[in-house]
Amino acid sequence: MNNFLKTKTAALFAAAALLGGLSGCWDENEWESIPNGAFLQVAETSLNFDSPATTYQLEVKCNEEYVVGYGNGLENWCTATKDELGDLTLNITENTEKDVRRGELYIKALSQTDTISVAQLGWGKAILVSESVVNMSETGGEFDIDVTANVPYNFDFAGSDWVQETASASSRAYETVTKTHHFSVLPNKGEARNASITVDDVEGSEDIGAATFTVSQKGLGSYEPGAPETGNDIKVTPSSVTGMDGDWRPNRDYSKMIDGVAVVGEDEGWLSNWQDPKYPKWFEFTFDEPQDIDYVNYIASYKGHFKKVKIEVYTDVNVHRTAGYTTVFDGELAKNNSGSTRIDFNQPQAGVTKVKFTLEDSWDTGECRCCEMEFYKKDPNTFDWTTLFANPACTELKSGVTEQDILSCEHSFYKNMAWYMYNDRYPREFRIADYKAYPHPDVQAKENKTTTYSLLDNPTGIQVAADENLVVMADLKGQESVKIRVQNLDTPGEDGFGGNEYAVKEGINTIKMKEKGLVYVMYHTADYETAPEITLHFASGKVNGYFDSQNPAHEGRWNELLSAAVDKHFDVVGKYAHLTFPTLNFVNNTRDGKELIDTYDELVYNEQVFLGLEKYGRMFKNRMYFNVMYSDSYMYSTSYRTSYSAGTIDALTDPDKLRTTDCWGPAHEVGHSNQTRPGLKWLGTTEVTNNITALYIQTTIFGNDSRLELQDFYNKAWNSLMVPGIAHAQETDVFRKLVPFWQLELYYGKVLGRTPTQQADKGGFYPDVYEYVRTNEDLETAGEQQLEFVYNCCVNAKANLLDFFGKWGFLTPVDTEIDDYGKGRLTVTQQQIDNLKARVEGLGYAKPDVALEYITDYMVDSYKNKDNVVAGSASRSGNTVTLANWQHVAAFEVKDASGKLVYVSEGIAPGSSSREFTLTTDWASGFTVYAVSAAGNRMPVNF
Repeated sequence: MNNFLKTKTAALFAAAALLGGLSGCWDENEWESIPNGAFLQVAETSLNFDSPATTYQLEVKCNEEYVVGYGNGLENWCTATKDELGDLTLNITENTEKDVRRGELYIKALSQTDTISVAQLGWGKAILVSESVVNMSETGGEFDIDVTANVPYNFDFAGSDWVQETASASSRAYETVTKTHHFSVLPNKGEARNASITVDDVEGSEDIGAATFTVSQKGLGSYEPGAPETGNDIKVTPSSVTGMDGDWRPNRDYSKMIDGVAVVGEDEGWLSNWQDPKYPKWFEFTFDEPQDIDYVNYIASYKGHFKKVKIEVYTDVNVHRTAGYTTVFDGELAKNNSGSTRIDFNQPQAGVTKVKFTLEDSWDTGECRCCEMEFYKKDPNTFDWTTLFANPACTELKSGVTEQDILSCEHSFYKNMAWYMYNDRYPREFRIADYKAYPHPDVQAKENKTTTYSLLDNPTGIQVAADENLVVMADLKGQESVKIRVQNLDTPGEDGFGGNEYAVKEGINTIKMKEKGLVYVMYHTADYETAPEITLHFASGKVNGYFDSQNPAHEGRWNELLSAAVDKHFDVVGKYAHLTFPTLNFVNNTRDGKELIDTYDELVYNEQVFLGLEKYGRMFKNRMYFNVMYSDSYMYSTSYRTSYSAGTIDALTDPDKLRTTDCWGPAHEVGHSNQTRPGLKWLGTTEVTNNITALYIQTTIFGNDSRLELQDFYNKAWNSLMVPGIAHAQETDVFRKLVPFWQLELYYGKVLGRTPTQQADKGGFYPDVYEYVRTNEDLETAGEQQLEFVYNCCVNAKANLLDFFGKWGFLTPVDTEIDDYGKGRLTVTQQQIDNLKARVEGLGYAKPDVALEYITDYMVDSYKNKDNVVAGSASRSGNTVTLANWQHVAAFEVKDASGKLVYVSEGIAPGSSSREFTLTTDWASGFTVYAVSAAGNRMPVNF
């Protein structure tokens, strides 16, 4: 037999321990330095010898240094010597004892350790077999057993007719006692089964112990994909690369294209001379030896992706008879902000010594980048799917295929898969699925002037391991730009979002995984509305599954699907939201996955509606993505997702907490993603205007009390902004700055009904304000953007709001530096203010007939009714004012003798008739307290 025992990880350390003092302590950290592609292969795992002294040549294939060790006393009668080729010569001394002696030979390299069992007959009669257990697949097959004996023997199959000897024995190198016997095993459509086969002395001598071996065969119904024997495309690496940028000055970074570092973000690779971009640019890769090449894998950076490319190859004259450049690709690459793009040559190329790229354009003006350029030739022994299957995705057997056709297939991986299909036992769920096209999130982000929604709208439910060969069978329906992304969120100390991308082509793709993770399909196209669904078949990897509330096949199966998960993380998909959180958090906190994802859907949907996206036909076609991360950050929003630290996930997987105490975090982060810029996100408002939508979710959608009320931000805002009369931009507290923005929704939305929950068309004041930002030209400076927001609100409120914005400091001249995730300057001049006022006055709208600056969440009904103040009693002790039995007061103002505002206190909340406040300055002669009604009427308070 030619079985290779490859023992890794825990088994390796166990074997190393057996070596004793042979090679010292095995450092677990050494695993980090194991070279890619390291291997150790030994031609035998069991050796049996006759009693005389003998010499045996053991073939060892290893591309690392290795050492030899002995176990169970083998060193007393066997020595192993390494020759120049790395093979071992075994010198076996004569066994002068009666009984069989046994030992173990260890071959230890950095990457693994192999163990070979060695036995030798004595002068007494005995029988030895080369294997004690033979494992067979469900489809059956053939195996060999070596029998070493010094007596005649036969086989007793004990009634196991599914194992048969198929050919006469052949002699081995030590033919006097060792013979190889050939056996076949029939396919097994039932449960797993075992056969114990005895090798016994023909004469039945009692003093000879019979040798036995067991044949263990899997049963149908427990499909476990392995890895195909063929189909791994072969990477060929250039020896050097040179080039010239468009300005004809050499760039010194070309070597980064072939340095083997291909992970976007860790190495930006080659960067063009962006200061003076010119085209064309070219670079040429040289191979020391002629190579066969079928395609190139271009790994892009986060920007600077190649657009217009011409690829030529120079072939070896001895291969093609004519030498010179041949064009193998001339066209435009699809835009891809990160990941890889596979560029197939128009036909396979043999004997290539040079590959030349001519770059004529980039998707990003003035910048071109390449993290890595990889060259591949296809495995000539790749399985031909047309022999057994009906389509490129291998989802069905070809019409007329028989069981014998399947069992005759020489590719065991595909034979096993086909045989399960033939018996209608192939596990299709999650392994085989259709995937719809989505627009790239960059497109709608640009249209809606927001940041980007999800790239990962197509989860597969497949988990892969690092270095695993993932088999992806694809029926792409004519589509070209399809990729898979493998994302590993299990990254302590950092956000694992992103991962490695791999191009997928029609037919069978065998892709070596660079890292473990969950698999997602990247199918983004401009014609997503009419593009066909593609079919992908993940024939290897493990099924982790996911839950999709929009899939009828998942209805009522939350606990079933979750309990079958094998990964640390699990995907939950809704109509508008997509979560990838730790599986254990779902198990502990989520009684119903649909209830949870429906809550996230409600949050995301209503923020979009508040932005006017439904009214104006702009709803995002991609979902909002929520992922766990393990960095020191708490929560944040960034491109393509919002991320949440592991410590927050318990609350975020409990639907009750999510709708009440813990809704703010996700609503706030999604609010960041939805900030419409720059008209509703100018310098100094990054942590302000996102909270308009967060408050909308907290109060209007989920029915909770307002954070502004609960944390007394109305009082704080009035007294830090309105009372001193400072510019709004000079306020540093983001919640105080938020108050006037929210007051507009309280009045125009909740009081006047101009809000999506009260309008049939899902429109309203803020939806129109957001649409104004989307459809009008962006202004350059923060000051201009702030003033344009004032005008925008006046237009869409159909009201003159100059007094309101004036009191809140939007119309106060200012020139100040602001640190808002980076320093900048906000300037508003008096001339700009005067121009803005003239524009607003020109609209001809009346001023609101309410004290708009004093509306709070608790006073909405009073503003609807325009209730008059009902006076009560008042007393003062020092700087503290106590009021009793007052009703319908929007705010209490304290003014000095000149009428200047000194202090403002919130009024009387519904259900209460008293209020007490303490001035922040000493009470002085001439101070007067006024009770202000919703309509703006002021009643003096008498003490």
